[in-house]
Amino acid sequence: MSGAGTMMLLGELLDPVSCTVTPCARTLLERPVTGLTCDSRAVIPGSVFVAVKGQEVDGHQYVSQAVARGCLAVVVDREVETAKDVAVVMVADSRRALGHLAAAFYGYPAREMTMIGLTGTNGKTTTSWLVEGMLLAAGRRPGVIGTVNYRYLDRRGDRVVRDAPLTTPEPVRLQGLLREMADSGVTYVVMEVSSHALALERLAGLYFDVGVFTNLSRDHLDFHGSMEAYFQAKRKLFHDFLAPAGVAVVTFVPGRQDREAAGDAWGRRLARELREKGLMPFPGTGGKQSLLTCGFAPGCEVRAEEPVQDLDGLRCTIHLGRRVVHLESALIGRYNVLNLLTAAGVGLALGMEPEQIGGGLAAVRGVAGRLERVRLAGHDGQGPPGPAVFVDYAHTPDALENVLRTLRQVVSGRLVCVFGCGGDRDRGKRAMMGEVVGRLADVALLSSDNPRRENAAGIIADIEPGLQQSKMKKTDLEHLLRGRAPAGGYVVIADRRQAIQAACALAVEGDLVLIAGKGHETYQIIGDERRFFDDRLETKNALLRWSTDHLLRATGGTLSSGRRRVLLGAISTDSRTIEPGDVFLALTGEHFDGHDYVDIAVRKGATAVIVERPLPPDRQETAVILVADTLRALGDLARYRRRLLAPAVRVVGITGSSGKTTVKEMTAAIFEAWYEAVGCDPVLKTRGNLNNLIGLPLSLLRLKAEHRVAVLEMGMNRPGEIKRLAGIADPDIGCITNVQAAHLEGLGTIDGVAAAKGELFAAMRDDAVRVINYDDPLVRRLARQGGGRRIGFAVSRSGRRYHPEVRVTRVRNLGVAGMRFTLQLNDRQQRLTVPAVGEHNVGNCAAAAAIALAAGVGPDAIVRGLGRYRSGDKRLRLRRLPRGLRVVDDSYNANPASMA
Repeated sequence: MSGAGTMMLLGELLDPVSCTVTPCARTLLERPVTGLTCDSRAVIPGSVFVAVKGQEVDGHQYVSQAVARGCLAVVVDREVETAKDVAVVMVADSRRALGHLAAAFYGYPAREMTMIGLTGTNGKTTTSWLVEGMLLAAGRRPGVIGTVNYRYLDRRGDRVVRDAPLTTPEPVRLQGLLREMADSGVTYVVMEVSSHALALERLAGLYFDVGVFTNLSRDHLDFHGSMEAYFQAKRKLFHDFLAPAGVAVVTFVPGRQDREAAGDAWGRRLARELREKGLMPFPGTGGKQSLLTCGFAPGCEVRAEEPVQDLDGLRCTIHLGRRVVHLESALIGRYNVLNLLTAAGVGLALGMEPEQIGGGLAAVRGVAGRLERVRLAGHDGQGPPGPAVFVDYAHTPDALENVLRTLRQVVSGRLVCVFGCGGDRDRGKRAMMGEVVGRLADVALLSSDNPRRENAAGIIADIEPGLQQSKMKKTDLEHLLRGRAPAGGYVVIADRRQAIQAACALAVEGDLVLIAGKGHETYQIIGDERRFFDDRLETKNALLRWSTDHLLRATGGTLSSGRRRVLLGAISTDSRTIEPGDVFLALTGEHFDGHDYVDIAVRKGATAVIVERPLPPDRQETAVILVADTLRALGDLARYRRRLLAPAVRVVGITGSSGKTTVKEMTAAIFEAWYEAVGCDPVLKTRGNLNNLIGLPLSLLRLKAEHRVAVLEMGMNRPGEIKRLAGIADPDIGCITNVQAAHLEGLGTIDGVAAAKGELFAAMRDDAVRVINYDDPLVRRLARQGGGRRIGFAVSRSGRRYHPEVRVTRVRNLGVAGMRFTLQLNDRQQRLTVPAVGEHNVGNCAAAAAIALAAGVGPDAIVRGLGRYRSGDKRLRLRRLPRGLRVVDDSYNANPASMA
């Protein structure tokens, strides 16, 4: 389809390619084309199928399937048999033809934007982010196509992000994306160009106004076969795809002879070739191609002086021709100075002013998965001192050496590295990577990466000789945990999650941990299975893993005996469920005393115990932490964990005389719909009736880095309990569903109930959101007594007159099928059916919708989530018995109001 949205005729589509069409099908040239694809499964009637031979599959074998699905024409580069009513288009190279056809089909969108292409082994992603930041700071409208994702801002300024299965998409996807960007007002496209894309002709039909070469070092030799072939693929960007007036930006370090500069010989060679081709020094003359070089040497048009750096960033002076920019960047490393220079060279090629270039580069605070610092936040910065931890995509010998050299310059203690190598890839680089790590790190944890179809143990065996060559000795984790710095060596831990946890556990303040190889990736490929796995989340969980330092800081207790540095598991208050490594917390009650079960817990493998009275000093291996009150310690542990993950995790607290569980489940269903594209489980919610001074902390203790939201019930029997629960959970959003005559034995009157429930709003932070039930006069009164932000909901006419953000009208009872009603979210109305029996559940839906709205959830997800809700056990749940008998099970009802 052309840029104007008009249907293209087959003859028009074929104009840009040299081809022959079967004579009997020439009348088909006047037929409109409905689609273009190289996947026979995607053929629709009237589309054109291009048969491309791939590494594993040859599209020519699927021509008959494409014809059967109604294609108008097939494009081939060898003879095929097909029906007479299908045009057979013969070309010299169907792969190359696909690029030209895709560009024509989408109306040549690249011609409407300034195209910037980046190629090189390392640095493409970082440079693309820097160029994007520079353009945004200058008020331009860039789109980015690269390894992490495809992204741009639409005409409304909203950020559009697409997944990136390939660094450089195949031609039809690429041209469709470019058309999408052009139609959305994008004026600059920053594209990472992979060597695969260049070798496989994905760029046919494209020309770049700026072409960039970052560097070349060993990678992808499983595909290219040799470094020379790898270079020949990269150079195509400049020889075949640079626009007539385009600028080639080439980065290198002239005159360097050490290992770091080995790859830069390729940059010098490319620059020499381009000069011999006739490219003049930038800015050139007469609209011809020109060359701009970047590096540390005086001869480069864009050059830098040596940087000054620490863990927080670098400072350096950049020379842009005759102009000078003093730059401060959050990036670190000499190789990142080269990335900054490369991006500055692009800015210069685009005609940007030095001030714009410097300001834009300084504004980029980091790049996803590229020396990305991972740390626990917390509202007040609490948490034990520990190592600095970085996640990086480095998966080649050169990249790994650059990163480790950078970190070696800023670490005061030990440098710890977790790494591995991908399966089904160049085996020759494995021992090389081992040698780099062994030479530059103090401690190495050799693990798996993406083993794919290879055996992980076999990959590790290929890496180990490199570590041994560097004279790094093999040891065991127990030795590293017990030893004092500078204890070193390497350990094999094939499970990547366990390796990351071990690295963070053995490192101490002053040490630095590098998790290398996967960076921004959110998966691990084992066999043919793609599993969710994010090094950054795993690192956060490793930093969250309980240690004696964590336990002491959370509880304020003292270590009365046992080892201080141990790997700990979960917190448990039940000796019957203890797993090896767990922490047993001995609660006391009216009819039990957990201290009586400490020995049982230890025999079952508890590595630490928390108690409120001293134990006999005969436990050398068990950490014994003494606190004043174990119940309070339980809450403090949960509060500590919650704060370490704030503000990354949003917490919702729900209380009320009835409806808590249903509103919690409805709210969780909405959040699950909102986050359904996330690969992990993003929603934590209260299980069962774990909503009191014991249950809520146990619920919060399940919190992990992958959670985006925690939806928690808060129950109580006496005054002060909700205040304590709110102090533990520190909710960002709080909802009181209603106030009714419940728990009167502990609260006396309905006003006592209201006061106890109102403790939630009173304890919340000023910036937290109170969700108000305007149908309930007592809840309205509680809302008036406190400050903070508010969002309301109402079902009744009396409640709607307060004009809350969430309103329900036109309620229709469908009996056992549920309730149908109109839900109004501010100015948006939606008619929906919720499979929840009873009119009271309409109010519960409104409460859940208001909570979600307070969290920024969109209307579509709210409606989708409510539609997915199903009644919980013993809460108006319809059950079918033999002989067609239906029973509504509402046996959980706990007070007269809920029965009503």
